[in-house]
Formats: sequence, structure tokens, C-alpha cells
Amino acid sequence: MLNHADAFIFLPGDLATLEALITLASWAHLHIHQKPIDLLNVNNFYDGFIAFLNRAIKNSFISSNAKKLFICAHTVNELLDLLQAYRPELDPWTFVLERPNNDGNSSRSKKYKLDLTLHL
Repeated sequence: MLNHADAFIFLPGDLATLEALITLASWAHLHIHQKPIDLLNVNNFYDGFIAFLNRAIKNSFISSNAKKLFICAHTVNELLDLLQAYRPELDPWTFVLERPNNDGNSSRSKKYKLDLTLHL
């Protein structure tokens, strides 16, 4: 799925939907993909998730760039407009995995940046 999709659109769903959403966000955070993660926020379904992200950012558990992984819209037309304008923005302070490509060679140079700042 990762290699065949141009974007990931999440509709309101169950725990499996949330698990897939977090997995794809983690992969984007690790620079495994740069594809937009779209939330179709029907009847404000994802408001709690957005509030969770905002609180985690406010309390310095995640960087403010983490929220940029997501595109959130209430209508399909609004979501499609935001998708058209999407440009990936990588967080320079995240851990970048070195992964082999199809021919077995490394697809990325080694870049390991780890923020070990303790926030109290």
C-alpha cells in the first residue's frame, strides 16, 4: 500500500483505523514516506485526536512539526483542495532510518539526529 498510494485519507473508523493512522504518522516521522495523511473530519470525529496532538506539542512530548503530517478537513472538496496544495515538510530533528531499496542498496545516506533534551 505504501508504494502504491499518493496520499492516505482516513474516514471516521474504529481502533484499526486509529492504529493505521498512528503507524503511517510514525513512518512519516521516521521519513519512511512523505505522503500526506488526510483526516476527513466528518461531524468533528477527529477533534479529539487534534486536541491530543496540540496537548502533546504544548507539553513538549512531540515537536510542533508532527502536526504538519496531517491534513484535516470537514468536507471532501476542502480536503481535495488541501491535498492539491500539500508540500511535504521534513522535521530536521527526527530519526531517519536507512532502508534498503529493491536492489538491496541503501536508499538514503545515514542521518541520525536524536533530540535528547529533557523537558521538565
